[in-house]
Amino acid sequence: MNLGTSLHWVSTKMRDKLCLIEGDVEVSYLQLWENIEILAKAFLKIGVKENDRIALILPNCREFIYSFYALARINAVSVPLNQSLTQFELKDILNDCKPQAIITTSTLYRTKISPIFNNIIITIDDCDDFKAKGYDFRGLFKLAKPGKLPDFKTNNSQVATINYTYRGLGKPLGAILTHGNYHYGAIAYVRLTELMTRNRVLLITPMFHIFTLISCVIVSLLRGSTIVIMKSFIPSHVFRAIEEHKIDFMIAVPTVYVSLLKNYDRKRYDISSLKYGITGGSYMQPDMHMKIKKEMGIELFQGYGLTETVPVTCNPRSLNKPESLGVPGRNMKVEIANEKDEIVPHGTRGEIVVGGPSVMKGYYNKNGENKKFIRNGWFYTGDYGYKDKDGYVYFGGLKKDIVKIGGNNVDLKEVKEILGSFPGARSVRLDIVEDELWGHRMHAEMAVFSKNEITEKEIKVFCSERIAPHKIPKNILVKKA
Repeated sequence: MNLGTSLHWVSTKMRDKLCLIEGDVEVSYLQLWENIEILAKAFLKIGVKENDRIALILPNCREFIYSFYALARINAVSVPLNQSLTQFELKDILNDCKPQAIITTSTLYRTKISPIFNNIIITIDDCDDFKAKGYDFRGLFKLAKPGKLPDFKTNNSQVATINYTYRGLGKPLGAILTHGNYHYGAIAYVRLTELMTRNRVLLITPMFHIFTLISCVIVSLLRGSTIVIMKSFIPSHVFRAIEEHKIDFMIAVPTVYVSLLKNYDRKRYDISSLKYGITGGSYMQPDMHMKIKKEMGIELFQGYGLTETVPVTCNPRSLNKPESLGVPGRNMKVEIANEKDEIVPHGTRGEIVVGGPSVMKGYYNKNGENKKFIRNGWFYTGDYGYKDKDGYVYFGGLKKDIVKIGGNNVDLKEVKEILGSFPGARSVRLDIVEDELWGHRMHAEMAVFSKNEITEKEIKVFCSERIAPHKIPKNILVKKA
């Protein structure tokens, strides 16, 4: 089933119900579907074809949702990318997946994309300085032909997206996710989270992240809920949005919840409508669950998943175990494997492996990595853990050479290689420390050969041209080699 087909069914049932709120703009389910259909026709008009790869480099906005579903509707492939990636990082990914077009903002086009991409550019806002063949949304919507879209036959194995992630190999890997992966993952999460049509959901974490895309966007739309889109994270703005829109469901990474707790003032903000939330992207300690419930009145349910598997577990409301990652959703299989690739009994620590219809098709153009991480029908996550007798999964640390910072995977090999490429660098050492707000922080120590004194600021500027801000070590101690 096509992702667009399921949304179309919901939109015909909900029609006039409020679907999206973004600032002063309100969109009904009928308007959402009409915009998706128009945009899909426009994509066909400018030459986007079935299986074409189209990169989405966007902030949180309704145009991201329109584009994602319009591309799915015509069996094109979305490549959602983090807008905070540097031009250096984007160039590597674009060279890997070779998209036929990029949908972005005029600012991102001018500052990052223009020098490295010469194919079709589509901006969601007005842009008058295209160097390549370009369209903006206002012009694009005028190109759509009247009438119905052609009938695109879609099965569960049809590729929907390529989502880039890290496994500690020093390079990003593109996880190929199908329409079937999304459908099974979303339906399982609907049942686990018990999201209702009446719920108002706050969308605050970036939509390019699979956790947000599945649990906050697709699941909410399948249930006919109302999504309130936040463009950026400022705690005071979040509190006001919860109060103004009577938000009663929230989905975010631990860093967001911890930051809200640190900035919460019950005398200034009424957030009493918000009773439940999902936390995922990284592990939240049980004592933080308790603090948030006591101080803010929000009960959080820990979930778990990866880009390669979509969200697969979550704590049910019937029995929430904050110290755990929850139980697998329907049709999802989660087991623990030892070093011999044998499935071990509950209570035994090993590597978490995932099976079932939510597991990706494979990594794009990476046959060696596919054989390494997908074995005997199981995807090897690189996360340690164990299961209890009730089937709840527990996190036990990372096997892969990455660290979680603010819910983002940071590839330690990539960071070391960037630091090691600094002129005169002789050695690099990274230390990882726990951090209540960010989950973890990186500190670096470098030995550099140079006639002149090299400062921490110089190295951070060097890094900022090559890797996204969350990958740059908080402190860099520079020593002479």
